[in-house]
Amino acid sequence: MEEGLVEINKTDSQNSIKEKAAPPSSKQQRQLPLLLRLTRRTVVFFSLTLLATIIFYITGNKQTFLDSNQVLILRIIASTAITLSFFTLMASIECIYYILAAKKLSLFLHLICYIFLLIVSITISILSLTINLLSEGINF
Repeated sequence: MEEGLVEINKTDSQNSIKEKAAPPSSKQQRQLPLLLRLTRRTVVFFSLTLLATIIFYITGNKQTFLDSNQVLILRIIASTAITLSFFTLMASIECIYYILAAKKLSLFLHLICYIFLLIVSITISILSLTINLLSEGINF
């Protein structure tokens, strides 16, 4: 009877050793750092907000909204694009930091997407500010 108990104890200790030495799951390896996850969610929020306001501006042009409403929508587009460009810049800096410090090369694709989104958001903000300036008229 004692031999059976000893064997059970040996197998329990071997199982606990195997559990401790198990490699991390793929979900744990792919998980982004907390700050980068929060920044990514903010970027997604402002991207969708910018897309919705651009669609709203286009439909407003088709349905002939008042000029004051169109100017307000253009200002919202410009402010959202500027805010989006700020957060994409911060996310790009975070990606560069994690690529260099933690040697996570998997974040390189995120960095490329953030840089592309940064260029698009800066272009949209400049375009909306230009349209707003031209709609007010240039008086000398």
